[in-house]
Amino acid sequence: MIQSINATQVRNSFADIINRVTYGGEEFVVERQGNPVVLITQIPKEKKGNYKISSETFLSNISKYALKDAPVNLAKNHDKYTWGK
Repeated sequence: MIQSINATQVRNSFADIINRVTYGGEEFVVERQGNPVVLITQIPKEKKGNYKISSETFLSNISKYALKDAPVNLAKNHDKYTWGK
């Protein structure tokens, strides 16, 4: 189950959140000023040695989340929303 949490809560309980993600399989959407900004989730087991994830894998991983205010056509325009390009 995906839980929404604000940035202050993450700062105050980061170690607990990491443990819950690592050992409990929980996922968190971190919000700042009511907008989703970060997804905290486990790295898939097949990626643990190589944690660089392709754009296609990333987009398929986040497609299951219904993020409010997220672009409707994220996959088509994903380069606009990635950094380092």
